[in-house]
Amino acid sequence: MSDLSLQLQQAASQLPVTSYFDEALHAREMELIFERGPRYLGHELAIPETGDYHALPQEGEGRALLRTPGGIELISNVCRHRQAVMLRGRGSVNAGPASGGNIVCPLHRWTYSAGNGSQAGTLLGAPHFATDPCLNLNNYRIQT
Repeated sequence: MSDLSLQLQQAASQLPVTSYFDEALHAREMELIFERGPRYLGHELAIPETGDYHALPQEGEGRALLRTPGGIELISNVCRHRQAVMLRGRGSVNAGPASGGNIVCPLHRWTYSAGNGSQAGTLLGAPHFATDPCLNLNNYRIQT
């Protein structure tokens, strides 16, 4: 055997080629390594002004980054009443007279705070309910 053939032999520490195509191993790595660790959500310049939002496409728009007077918050983007997605793409909750600077569900007009004077996602109004159901949107801790 030549010196070159010895160098081309697979090292004992390498994984077999089949492990790169093993779906069960891939799922386990995703769960243990990537889902528990920090993730990139987006750049803060995507939401430069107070009231700007960015519904995260990598999460099916189920959560959104929102610029509040206190900084950037990650909130649930799903109404607690009938699970409708409220914010689409990028925009501002301050745009348009219908929202009044709040997050409004398109189905039954449940209205949530956009962080102006209270925590983002606080239920402000639930039409057709005699008492406040107190179903605020979930907030998630983030770091910038």
